Amino acid sequence: MFSKIAINNVKRSFKDYSIYFLTLTFAVCIFYSFNSIEAQKSLLEISKSTAEYMVTLNKLIAGTSVFVSFILGGLIVYANNFLIKKRKKELGIYMTLGMSKRKISSILILETFLIGLLSLVVGTLLGIIVSQGLSIIIAKLLVVNMNNYRFIISISAIVKSALYFGIIFLLVMIFNQVTISKYKLIDMLNAAKKNEEIKINSPIISMIIFLLSIASLIVAYTLVLKVGLSPDDFLFIISIILGIVGTLLFFFSLSNFLIQIIQKNKKIYLKNLNIFVLRQINNKITTNFLSMTTICLMLFLTITLLFTMFGYKGSFDKMLKGNTSFHGSAQLYVDNNGQKITDIKDLLDKKNFKFDANEKHSFFTQYKLNVYLSELLSKYLTKKEEKELKTSYSDHAIAAIKISEYNSIIKLLDKSPMDLKDNEILVVSNYEDFSGAFNKFIKNENSVCIQDKTYIIKNKAPIKENIASTRTDLQFLYFIIPDNFKGDLKVESSRFNVMFNSNNYTKSEEKFSNLFTNLSENRTFNGSSILVFGNTLEQLHSLVYGSSAMVVFLGIYLGIVFLISSAAVLALQQLSEASDSIGRYNALKKIGVTEKMINKSILVQNLIYFMVPLTLAIIHSIVGISVTNKVFNTYNKGFMGNASLMIILVLIVIYGGYFYATFIGFKNIVRKSN
Repeated sequence: MFSKIAINNVKRSFKDYSIYFLTLTFAVCIFYSFNSIEAQKSLLEISKSTAEYMVTLNKLIAGTSVFVSFILGGLIVYANNFLIKKRKKELGIYMTLGMSKRKISSILILETFLIGLLSLVVGTLLGIIVSQGLSIIIAKLLVVNMNNYRFIISISAIVKSALYFGIIFLLVMIFNQVTISKYKLIDMLNAAKKNEEIKINSPIISMIIFLLSIASLIVAYTLVLKVGLSPDDFLFIISIILGIVGTLLFFFSLSNFLIQIIQKNKKIYLKNLNIFVLRQINNKITTNFLSMTTICLMLFLTITLLFTMFGYKGSFDKMLKGNTSFHGSAQLYVDNNGQKITDIKDLLDKKNFKFDANEKHSFFTQYKLNVYLSELLSKYLTKKEEKELKTSYSDHAIAAIKISEYNSIIKLLDKSPMDLKDNEILVVSNYEDFSGAFNKFIKNENSVCIQDKTYIIKNKAPIKENIASTRTDLQFLYFIIPDNFKGDLKVESSRFNVMFNSNNYTKSEEKFSNLFTNLSENRTFNGSSILVFGNTLEQLHSLVYGSSAMVVFLGIYLGIVFLISSAAVLALQQLSEASDSIGRYNALKKIGVTEKMINKSILVQNLIYFMVPLTLAIIHSIVGISVTNKVFNTYNKGFMGNASLMIILVLIVIYGGYFYATFIGFKNIVRKSN
């Protein structure tokens, strides 16, 4: 008997609260998909170093999943609490018919088990499908091939999903029992008759609080834009506190404030069902201002997080441009305070390392000129930029390479050699993005003074191909100088580049990877201190794409979870409003209001309820993105456009999908009411 009641309740609830079941299914789907990464790495053609990033990514996802489980667990408990509240009268009738609270709890436990089992099965099946697409995303982020692609199921991800969600639903069962034990019969039977509590009755107080919230937010925006992303700065902490308090006060006073404003315009206030809609919105926002604040902040984190993650990846992608021409590069930094080994060729000889005949290579020396970047760009820097440049790591001595060695470098790329006169130099650089100052310099200057001698800049635009494939000097600036340069040259490093033959690429790549790893791990040789940095192209790709992939992947994971949680709570609140307001909508029908007008009022009510927290979150995000964009400004100013399209698409699909489903569900509940 009890099982039959539970099954019928699940069927009925599924029709009325399909969003709850869909949310559970999506939660399991996302959880499985992201935890199946370890199994998916077998589909990718990845190098040893990239595989290490995959292992690290898997560990990060596992740790993040614990945090995500708390978020999803809270969402499920919150949603379940809504369903219990909506069923108070039904449960009260059970008690009136003589059913004990223990038996009612047994029914709820069985219902929860059936719901959990159904969502776990469907969510896992959907996750298995989605995870296959996730493999493509991983391949794109890591820039690797998927020639070994095959359909794969992660048993460990299934077990982990079942374990985590099993614990969550067990807690829900306990929560239901505790909740039922506290209910009184009179409260259950009269639950639908209870009015919502209105927090503010005075229009003047609501207006004062609203203006105070706006002032708090403006001060918060001003402070955070001033100090930037500086968690150690006291003003930054104050800005965060003011932002949270301002958001809380905004939702606490918003609905009453809007009513006072709109009431002054009788044409709008008295048009159609606007009075009814405003009162509905007023009741819901005022009584749910805490959850609205939380939702707004979660949406803010979602949008800012996704923008930041894509910006982070975009900046790293751009840094690789012009830096990946050679299959391997290394540099030995010279210590002018007595280091015995000053030439990387001598070091390789002493280590008995030999280049194969098919490994084309070039040795060269990098010098430092007695010219600093701030001096070079002085005419084109603002005072603020000049101060920032001189106090940052960016202000450095200009590097120089002799023309004969430069020609040996570009020969590896099958390029024609270049020539220079005694009074000429070439500029090799991708530094035009530094506040536009370098770009102005190269456009307006045709010469540069080095140690009291003027040299003509031979090239009208900088050569944007780096002299090495490197993980450090991702923004580079070199002067190519004549071989008989008369000025003072200070040796900075001894370097080499190498190109592999396509027939022996894998063997050579492994050979030089081992060499560079050995040189970086062993900083002494024959009693001499050495500092060598080297990387193959595969190692460089792994470093850049691997780190950016981890950040982007975690950002997408958390962003989607936050977005689904926010949209689901709003949807459940609105469906709860539909059930609470059945009597009001029936009264509208009795006085002759058409179904078209009622549907329009439902649409407007849901649209306002979904758009208010999203709009404020977008405003928050504009400020937050402006702050985080400064972190990536040096590398990439233009990531905003591409990221915007991606974020808009995600919002339309997930947030817009929940809005539409809520509108349809709300409308159906009202339409089916008597």
